[in-house]
Amino acid sequence: MSVSLWKVSSNIVPLTVIKGAGHEFIPLPQGENATTADFHSIRTETESPAHITSGFYKIEAGPERPASYNFEETKYVLNGQIDVLDEATGITHHLVPGDFAFFHVGSKVKGLPSTPLLDLFDPPHPNLEGREEGKAKL
Repeated sequence: MSVSLWKVSSNIVPLTVIKGAGHEFIPLPQGENATTADFHSIRTETESPAHITSGFYKIEAGPERPASYNFEETKYVLNGQIDVLDEATGITHHLVPGDFAFFHVGSKVKGLPSTPLLDLFDPPHPNLEGREEGKAKL
């Protein structure tokens, strides 16, 4: 006898699908070696609503890039590689395609890209006028 662990809610909610998200060219600003391209933000419908944003981060090999986090952020490396020094532990993490990193509130890091890097990031983003769900290409 098979028992299902999945329970289907009577309040079915539709998916949000963004067609072609991330298929746009990400130009680097003049004189910079890094840029961010958000492709979608959605406000959650939870007890404590928040924005969830996903996008791409592109960086070319170049100078060290320090960052301090007053929000949580995740990164998933798609291609390239970067060494990230966690200042709390003194450990340098060598991130390559397929690696996932979670940056906690209070994290302080230094990143040194050794090759061009493209990653998918997911930070909270409260000020995204014009980029919210209702204005996205659905």
